[in-house]
Amino acid sequence: MNTTRAATAYRRHAAQTASKTQLVVMLTSRMASDIAQAITAITDRAPADAHRHLVHAQDIIDELDNALDSDMCPAGADLRSLYNYVREQLVEANVGKDTTAATNAHQIAVQIADMFRAAATEQAA
Repeated sequence: MNTTRAATAYRRHAAQTASKTQLVVMLTSRMASDIAQAITAITDRAPADAHRHLVHAQDIIDELDNALDSDMCPAGADLRSLYNYVREQLVEANVGKDTTAATNAHQIAVQIADMFRAAATEQAA
């Protein structure tokens, strides 16, 4: 088995066995990573790569938004607003291959990932 397939199998297994909290942490971290890779691709003038990363980040933000239960989460409305802002910035970044919009999305995505990572750590304690 080559290393790429092994890494893919490992990630798949990790996602399948993760708790809901761990899965959200994994998703938000991946979203931030996708956006960072898109910024690099835009800078390197690789629009197809930028598009792929930005669309994947949009897919993640859509899943997070769809899974958000505003009634159960006291900050749900605020979180949904952040998701909408990130989504808008991702679309703008993709349409215009705009590093400013991508950077705006990345900054918020990192904060969201950090927030969920801290919540998961607190929950585990």
